[in-house]
Amino acid sequence: MVSACILYFSQTGNTEKVAYTIAGRFQGEGVDNVTLHLEDAADFPEAYEDSDIVGVGFPTFFGYPPPHVMKFIRRLKGKGRSAFVFTTYGGTTAGDSLFDAAMALSKRGFRVLGGLKVEAFDNYPQSIWLKINEGRPNEIDLARSEEFAARILKAHSERQGIEPEALASTNPFFIKNRGKPRKKTVGALREKVEGKVIFNKELCLFCETCKKSCPTKSITSGEAHPEFSWKCIDGMRCYQCVRVCPGKALLYEQPISDKEYKKLLKGIADTPEEKARAYIVP
Repeated sequence: MVSACILYFSQTGNTEKVAYTIAGRFQGEGVDNVTLHLEDAADFPEAYEDSDIVGVGFPTFFGYPPPHVMKFIRRLKGKGRSAFVFTTYGGTTAGDSLFDAAMALSKRGFRVLGGLKVEAFDNYPQSIWLKINEGRPNEIDLARSEEFAARILKAHSERQGIEPEALASTNPFFIKNRGKPRKKTVGALREKVEGKVIFNKELCLFCETCKKSCPTKSITSGEAHPEFSWKCIDGMRCYQCVRVCPGKALLYEQPISDKEYKKLLKGIADTPEEKARAYIVP
């Protein structure tokens, strides 16, 4: 029996939906499958070290995979096994997220079967207020994810694969910056939209919801309220703490107007043709 392990990072549930949709199709096809959130992966290394197929899913952060996801991939050992990648993004651009993850897997000795990108509700604070891509992923998105899963299994059974370059974005911004350090490129996208997080101690319930939800464990327990190191995801704000705070003690300071924000997104958006490349398989 073919075995698979789907590893995913998900903050708001978008990527998790896709992960379990793929897992459901795998199970329906008779594949012995384990689905793990990345933060639980260290406790079950046998799940992904011994599986025939490894899938890695994540939200796109400014056109690329989150840095801690890339660090995890670079510790994996492919040994000629099959792998695939999938990402959710807010509808503006998935950038080179699939390409970077697939290239890293290929360098670790995996045969890349394909990649999937799924539009989702944009959970960046200003996008939430503007309701950008609200309601995604929808039934059509998830049906496409199932199709992708079936194609991945077919590619694995036929010993097929793709070159990571097949997943590279056709977006001019990412073509232009492909050879540059990712931190520098991400910085160029972040600088205008990344607002400060303001912490109001008076409103803090000390429930530690923010601490529990922080993907990089950058929030610790203090004597009277949580303590923030603001290391975040390689210094990049994900604003998960702001989204989950029940007392509204954490607030996002909007750096630009909604009009400017929409203009910026339009300037880096993927073309309809690029968006139509929802998945690439052999």
